[in-house]
Amino acid sequence: MGATPWSRAFGGEQTPVAPQRPWPATLTVGTDGRITSWSRGAQALFGLSAGRACGRRMRTLMVRPEDRASLDELLGTVLAGRSWSGSLPLLDADGLVHPVECGWQPIQDRRGRPGALIVVTDRVGQSVPAARPAPLGTAEAALAAIGQFQEHAASVAMMRRVQLLTEANTMIGTTLDMAHTAEELLSVAVPRFADTASVVLMESVVDEFELPPPWLDGDELRVRRVAAKAQDPALEAMLPVGETVLHGPNNVFGQVLRTGRPRTLSSLDLAAAQKLWPGKDPSPAPHLVGNCMLVVPLVARGAVLGIAMFARGSDRRPFSGGEAVLGEEFAARAALCVDNARLYSHERNTALMLQRSLLPTDSGDHTGVDVAHRYLPASDLTGVGGDWYDVIGLRGGRVAMVVGDVMGHGIRAAAVMGQLRTATRTLAALDLQPAELLHHLDELADHLGDGEVLFATCLVAVYDPSTRICRMARAGHIPPLMVTPDGETTILDLPPGVPLGVGGHTFESKDIEFEDESLLVLCTDGLVESRAPGRDIDDGMQDLVREIKDAKLPLEAIADTVIAGLRGDRTMDDAALVIARVRGIPSTATAQWTVEPELPAVARARKNVRSTLNEWGLSQLEETAELLASELVTNALLYTNGPISVRLLRDNSLLCEVYDTSDETPQLRAADHDDDGGRGLHLVKALSQRWGTRRTSGGKSVWFELALP
Repeated sequence: MGATPWSRAFGGEQTPVAPQRPWPATLTVGTDGRITSWSRGAQALFGLSAGRACGRRMRTLMVRPEDRASLDELLGTVLAGRSWSGSLPLLDADGLVHPVECGWQPIQDRRGRPGALIVVTDRVGQSVPAARPAPLGTAEAALAAIGQFQEHAASVAMMRRVQLLTEANTMIGTTLDMAHTAEELLSVAVPRFADTASVVLMESVVDEFELPPPWLDGDELRVRRVAAKAQDPALEAMLPVGETVLHGPNNVFGQVLRTGRPRTLSSLDLAAAQKLWPGKDPSPAPHLVGNCMLVVPLVARGAVLGIAMFARGSDRRPFSGGEAVLGEEFAARAALCVDNARLYSHERNTALMLQRSLLPTDSGDHTGVDVAHRYLPASDLTGVGGDWYDVIGLRGGRVAMVVGDVMGHGIRAAAVMGQLRTATRTLAALDLQPAELLHHLDELADHLGDGEVLFATCLVAVYDPSTRICRMARAGHIPPLMVTPDGETTILDLPPGVPLGVGGHTFESKDIEFEDESLLVLCTDGLVESRAPGRDIDDGMQDLVREIKDAKLPLEAIADTVIAGLRGDRTMDDAALVIARVRGIPSTATAQWTVEPELPAVARARKNVRSTLNEWGLSQLEETAELLASELVTNALLYTNGPISVRLLRDNSLLCEVYDTSDETPQLRAADHDDDGGRGLHLVKALSQRWGTRRTSGGKSVWFELALP
């Protein structure tokens, strides 16, 4: 008959020697009679690969039609829990029938479903008997083969644990997010390792990203459930993610949190299960009766971050010692990844807090300008960079709007940004022109890098509501937009300048006149620069133009629309946006006159202030405004021989300015008891809401503000 798989396995047709196979010839059959496993020995003996055998019914693959009824009867007997050994005629891959001695053993799969383990022990000969009971003369051989199979099964179980641990090392920790890491752990564990699992972390880890102390004290420990998964949907619903749980000193979970040592609980009864979640309604305890539970700590840097709980139902065997070690390995891997995520979140949160503390929280209430602003952190790295914005109220009712971008990311860029923003505010308070302000910032940038070259772009715009003129200058920054009330949008053509820190270059200012209710839009390149192939910053600027569809909408709505429409793939860099709606001060809200530098100028100033405030319905301010205006005019008479101008402006407050041709700035000084003067500026300071001085092209201005009644 040639060399069949049988002759190759048993060493020839005429010599009934013990089979020389690399593994025992074993197979398992499920309740429905389908082959569920196929050893290498079975592959060598029957000439069938595992891929061809597994999933096929044994009665159609390995038995002649006339023997199938007997095989079904035998399988039913074994599924009922009885062992059997004897001779069976089975088919090989070539369709030839060979009688073999085999043992059948009832088994259960991991879900408790019955099955049969079949171990081939010997061949009988070439006869082809029907399937029938046989004497137990081969029982010792069957038991020996089953022993070999059990050793093989233990080896397979070990390999499965190694494979599961390898998958855990690959699947856990793919992101720097604590909750997602916990979910990855449960995806590995359920259902292959456990039927139910959950992860809780200490509240200080979740909320504050802080490492708990090595030793936890207190009667109760507060933890937050960050992930839960169960085969039973009803049980999973009773373990809601985000729930805060208190664990006392007598609670198993609390003991694991305090000691950092794992615990295994076998076959929970109802009382033991209820102690795990006291007072919880509905309680998961009834669903866990009869379960075996493994509770392991998540330990990193010597501190317990939380715990992982694994539970198996009563239809599965309890956790073995090796599986408990595997659970600890899962927890160790997850704890390392959770700690990395905690450190990342802590650094990112610190950087964001630093940057937000350096940015203005409120744009303030300014004359002739309404402002909406946004700051968006980047989605990568630490999430912060060097972008900033500011809105600064200046003397004389003017408003300065600034946006800038320090090149780079992280805490260092944010710190440099804070220095530049502070310097910008200080220089703006000196009433410097935008180009002159950028010149001083450029010089300052040389001293901020500690020898490292730092570059930054910046745009400064100063709007004067009395003239409706905005004076702007930029240092390598993208240009601003002007949107007229009828919706016409223009990218303003300003002298480009070079970035701050380059040095050796000058900056130029340009005046632009705005219509009332026009928009001025300033932003950093993080809002318009795209990383999509084939697109550049000019395309992003055109996108910005298209996103401002209606200039008459509320500013906050316009800002939200711009952010929603442009952010898209532009998340690798942080971004700042400032949108201002400007308006001039109407002629009915201003009054101005000029007087000669003579004593009658004081009386005329008092008279004009009184009459103007009466026309405006501000008679409550007459007395204070007259007194302070006369003090400023008197002070001007001491320092100038040229004309003196007085201007009143009514908007959010009452502003009074006195101009003269002298460049000498008045100073507060202490007056002696017998001095006739020296108290005027003290009165101005005491009675006004704000006051100050500023230089003008022809001299100076001294001003004060009074709050409207």
